[in-house]
Order: sequence, then C-alpha cells, then structure tokens
Amino acid sequence: MTPIQDTHIDMNFACTQENLLQGLSLVSHVSGKNVNLPILGNVLLKTENGGLKLSTTNLEMAVSAMVRGRVEQPGEFTVPAKLLQDYVSLLPSGKVELVLNGDALEVRADGSSTSVRGMPSSEFPLIPRLAKENGYRLKAEVLRSAIAQVAFAVSSSESRPELGGVACSFHGFDQANKLTMAATDSYRLAERLMELEPGSASAETRCIVPAKAMQEVARILSAYKDDVGMPEAVEWALTDSQMVITYGNVELISRLIEGSFPDYKQIIPQEFKSSATIMRTELAKAIRAASLFSKQGLFDVHFELLDGALKVSSSDTGTGAHSTTLKVETEGDANKVTMNFRYVSDGLAAMGTDKVKMRLIDGMNPVELRPAEGDEYRYIVMPIRQ
Repeated sequence: MTPIQDTHIDMNFACTQENLLQGLSLVSHVSGKNVNLPILGNVLLKTENGGLKLSTTNLEMAVSAMVRGRVEQPGEFTVPAKLLQDYVSLLPSGKVELVLNGDALEVRADGSSTSVRGMPSSEFPLIPRLAKENGYRLKAEVLRSAIAQVAFAVSSSESRPELGGVACSFHGFDQANKLTMAATDSYRLAERLMELEPGSASAETRCIVPAKAMQEVARILSAYKDDVGMPEAVEWALTDSQMVITYGNVELISRLIEGSFPDYKQIIPQEFKSSATIMRTELAKAIRAASLFSKQGLFDVHFELLDGALKVSSSDTGTGAHSTTLKVETEGDANKVTMNFRYVSDGLAAMGTDKVKMRLIDGMNPVELRPAEGDEYRYIVMPIRQ
C-alpha cells in the first residue's frame, strides 16, 4: 500500500508496537464516554523529553505514561483512546510510526496505514502539575498487596462520601515510619500497616483517597509486576486536595475526598474472650457450604467456638440446614457469633495466608480476623445481632 504523501506533518513519532500498546493499556482505562465532554474519551499524545507522553483523564483522576521512542517532529494531538488501543493491539510487533496530518493521526506499521480522526490538544482538560518534593516512598509490591487487602471494604453509599475512600495515615497513630491504610462501610473494617521506605518525608499526614484511584494504582502496579526494569519504590506526594503517585514512567493524579474519616480505632476491641486458629481454605470452604442455606437478604452464618472445634452452620425454612465442624486450635471460653458470610469471605480472600486467627468477645461485639502470624493486617466484622 502506497503511503499518503505528507503535505505538512504536525507530529512524527516512532516506537515499538509493544511499548505503545503497554502505554495505551495503562492510560485508556481512565478514559470513557462522556456525552457532555466527548474529549474525555480521548488520549492526549504529546512529544516530551525525547519520548511520547500519553495522558487521559475523567476530571476526577488523570493517568499519564511515557513511551520510549524517537521524535522526528514534535507535536500534540488527541484521538479516541479505546479505538487507538484496539487498533494498535492488532498490529504486528515491530516499528510503529505516528504521523499527524491536520486533523487526523496516521498510524503506519508493516506496510499498512490507518488514519484516525481526533480533536486538537487545546480542547483537552488541563492536567495539574503537582510538586513531588517531600513525598513518601513505599515498596511497589507491598503497596499493591495492601490496596488489595483494604480497598474492597469501602462503602458504595453516596450519603457518606468519606467512607467511599481509603483513609491513609502517614506516621499516624504513634506509628513512626509507617503508613496505615483503612477502609470501612460501617459493617466491616479492613486495616493494613506498612513500612515507609528511607527517603520519605517526616511530616505526619492524613488523607482519604477515592477507591477508584486506589484500584487504578493497584492496576498499574500489577501491570509492571514482573518488569525487572521498573524501580522497587513508588513515590507518593500530597497537597491539601490532590495526590500524585509516580511509578517509573507512569504518573497518577487524583483528587482527595474532603471530610474526616471516622475514628475507627475506638470500635476495635482491645481484649477478647475467645480465639481460634484455623486453616484459611478450610474455613472458607465451610462458609461457602453454609452460605447455600443462609437466609436470603440476611446472609447469616453461625459460628460456634467449642473446645478444639469450630462449628459453622446455617438454616433456612425454605432451603434446609447445614453444619460443618472444623478441628481448630482454641484459646479461652466457648463462644458463638452470627455474621454476614459475604463479609467474612471477603476478609479471608484478602489474607492469602495458610492460617488465620478469629478472635471474639460475644455475639454482640465486633469479631476480629487476622493472619495467624504478624500484626500488619486486621479485619473487623460487625455481628448480626440475634
């Protein structure tokens, strides 16, 4: 196929298909259809520092990624993010050339040429530049696992927006050089403690990060999980109303949620009357079996702690009844509690350890689940009061 003759080239950039596709897959997730602002479905392509910067935003959060390559002619333009990603994913590996001619971006690769209509970069929303000095540093893998253990517990209710995010406390709760992350929907609470890396700011800071921004950070970190070329640490800087997280050549900017997070520490029991150490997969399986016979809408499963055993049971007049007795290591008094099986299952899935510890006071007070070893993570579930 004969290439289109270039009358006037406004931008020319060349890179590998693999690099371009990886960059697009990282940023296009944030873009989406917007009837009032169609440009929010576009990705901004801008030559910068000898590479191509890809940026998308939904006005709440913005993600940008640098793509290594060769700049023949600097320029900037926006095209539909999903369309460009889908097309680039079909190209063979090797060289891809992006050439801007007027109001269309030409994508050239391996003898083929495709023209994609777009919109001028002047219409793209301005993405703020935040200062990255005096930020905090965390190991990427630790942060990724922490988000997976906490973010699922946020509230989806719009009546309390502060519960729709993850509370982050740097050096807080008398924990120097640590970040405490917590989330709750008022029925359950997840809390994770992690070390700050050397070079972190010493100031004590608190903020509430929207759940979607946290999930996007986890997605970016997961995409680079096995990439040996990426740094070990994530940089995290804050202003009063926004945050920026930088990882290698990727940057995420998000607004923060206004308001104050509830003082959740006061609902966490300090002492318990009973505890059981259980194989996590065995408990999860017993709960799944009991859940089949729980009451619809109540999702109740009963836990009865006996000497060396834990009985997991449920019953419903419509479906029947079920009970399983597990051999466990117990301490303290015999005890029993009823909980929403979905909340308990979520917590067990987030732990990933072989053994877990369940600690309780009685059927009227919060129950604590945590890995049998270590004190970095804990998960609190409110009981269903009979």
